[in-house]
Amino acid sequence: MDRNLTIECIRGRLVAVVAELFAMIGLAEGGMVERVSKPLYRKAMRVLRSAEAAARRLIISAARDIVVEPRPQRPAPAERKSTGESKAKSQGREKQDGTAKRKRRLLFNLFDRPRRKDWGIPRRRKRRKVEPRIHSFDFDPRIPAFLRPQAPASAPAPAKAAAIDDGTVSAIRLCRRIFATMDALEDLGRHAMRYARWEAKRIEQRRPQRASPFRLGWPPGWRIKATHEVDEILKDCHWLVRNMEPVLDTS
Repeated sequence: MDRNLTIECIRGRLVAVVAELFAMIGLAEGGMVERVSKPLYRKAMRVLRSAEAAARRLIISAARDIVVEPRPQRPAPAERKSTGESKAKSQGREKQDGTAKRKRRLLFNLFDRPRRKDWGIPRRRKRRKVEPRIHSFDFDPRIPAFLRPQAPASAPAPAKAAAIDDGTVSAIRLCRRIFATMDALEDLGRHAMRYARWEAKRIEQRRPQRASPFRLGWPPGWRIKATHEVDEILKDCHWLVRNMEPVLDTS
């Protein structure tokens, strides 16, 4: 089996799925969608979670043949000058060059989100407290109204701004994750190099300090019974990364 050809075929299928997410929420290249309805948000997140896990395994599969040479240790940095002086110099350079500061690209997360500490432990349902049903009758028609005890006048409670639930949620984070996933699929080599540099370090020097980018159990968004095309793609990517041949050290 040609592994590079397999990765390219799966990548094309995954790009089509992420492009479907763009059309689903009405997202345009270079723009943002402020808010979406809750059902649409849940539907998009259900597909995106599986697409991210598949892209993550595709990147790790592409990084199998990358060998990273150890970098020489950098010398200790000298004393930094005052913040005001360095800021003035940077502003002067920007004015001379006539260029603004470049916007940083969104980075795709190469690691599965770890499970909760209580994963696998059955949760106990909170039972409602049973309160006694006691009825008090403090009304006596024989007592005239002007002799009845009056309730003390309480100060009016300050008016609170009631949160208006219009059935929508913020979609800014969703849009950023979709853009980052598409950027990772369009440039697999760059993100594969990121993973190779992380893997070449010792666990004590890694950020984050993890032995594996995967989590225990099934990947995020895994479904045994496929209901969307992305479920089959995730199964192919998971099989591909689990059955990779080890890199032979020819040194």
